Amino acid sequence: MKRIIALMLAAILAVTLLASCGSSRKYIVLDDNFGAEEYAIGFRKEDYALAAKVQEILDEMAADGTAGKIAEEWFGNKDAFLTGKEFPREMQTVEGDESLQYILDKGTLILGLDENFPPMGYRDSESGKIVGFDISLAEEVCSRLGVKLETQPIDWNSKELELSGKTIDCIWNGFSINPERTEEMFMSKPYVANAQVIIVAEDSPIKTKADLAGKKVAVQAGSSAVEAIKNDTATYDAIMNGGELVEFADNITAYLDLKAGRVDAFVVDKVVGEWIIKNN
Repeated sequence: MKRIIALMLAAILAVTLLASCGSSRKYIVLDDNFGAEEYAIGFRKEDYALAAKVQEILDEMAADGTAGKIAEEWFGNKDAFLTGKEFPREMQTVEGDESLQYILDKGTLILGLDENFPPMGYRDSESGKIVGFDISLAEEVCSRLGVKLETQPIDWNSKELELSGKTIDCIWNGFSINPERTEEMFMSKPYVANAQVIIVAEDSPIKTKADLAGKKVAVQAGSSAVEAIKNDTATYDAIMNGGELVEFADNITAYLDLKAGRVDAFVVDKVVGEWIIKNN
């Protein structure tokens, strides 16, 4: 009797799996978005010497083709690494700035990141190692600087505190430039173009930002997506009129909730969103 019941349960499970496979939905990035932006590395506000040296090495990597080669490996396009950009805020020389010497003396550069932010920086499920475009860049920078790279996963919602408290030496993980961050820290030259985009199921009635009115919209807590939506006052007010921003610790979890139907849309960095969709 137990064997018969077990066989029946197995049959039901098989049918359920087949049905779910057959009804799998596709997910797309909408053309309408919350605007273009660019990524930079965030340093402590007073750490000009360290920021200047890291930027000098990145400029060398751009000139000798190394940065383009890394971009080709991760994005399939060497031009994904931006060149010819200026610092978001003027570089200064501060007397007594020992930020570079501090790194050289301890022999490590601690990079703070969200370990669920592919392809910029994430933990590989097979090797268990943290990899990504930003990680490859940082490894080469550290090699030329003569120090060891140490990756430190952090709560993205507390990244500014981690940086100011010297738990980490920089934020290097698809870090979008905005006025608040430029004021609070020193940002490198922009090196990757991005946008805050909307991801929905292909058959969703949501086609534009206006269609987010009254919907549940997934975002990562403390991310540029939250700021982009709130800065778009008309869209934010429309969402909050019967809907809500549902905040998640990371983008992967947010996407899984979209697939499960618990939210209606997902706003995320274009670079990350396209990678997630491609890799399901």
